Amino acid sequence: MWRTATKPSSAPQSSMRCSTRWRCGIREDYEAVKERLYDTSELEAERIQLQDEMNIVAEMIQQCVNENARIALDQTEYQKKYDGLADRFDRIKERLEAVGSAITERVEKREKTERFLAELENREGPLTEFCEEDWYSLVEYAPVYSREDIRFTFKKGMEIKA
Repeated sequence: MWRTATKPSSAPQSSMRCSTRWRCGIREDYEAVKERLYDTSELEAERIQLQDEMNIVAEMIQQCVNENARIALDQTEYQKKYDGLADRFDRIKERLEAVGSAITERVEKREKTERFLAELENREGPLTEFCEEDWYSLVEYAPVYSREDIRFTFKKGMEIKA
């Protein structure tokens, strides 16, 4: 059964920003887990390592080309060496782009969650009626498979079959 949060009858006014106990609980729960959910420090470190590695490989490619221009090399060997370096560069670049996307995604999710919590904290009283803004901030998509099978997938990944 779907229930909205209800305001406790004896809820103390602890602050203007967090005026009811249930809102304080939501904020406290979020604060407790946000660093684990949205931490990008490992990804940032990997991005720096990948950028450094990509620069080294780019330099190796340039040295390979310069050597081929200066010295008469076996072109089969040269092409094999060049292709290996180019493939390595492309793999690093692909991983660097994936890491960058992952960082961006985490930052965007954090900002979106922060905006939602700020809106929630600024509301008067508990959520007691449908609000389109709340709906769009919570639900990712709702595929309809049949008249009897409608599923709501929330932005945090939870799915409910209606």
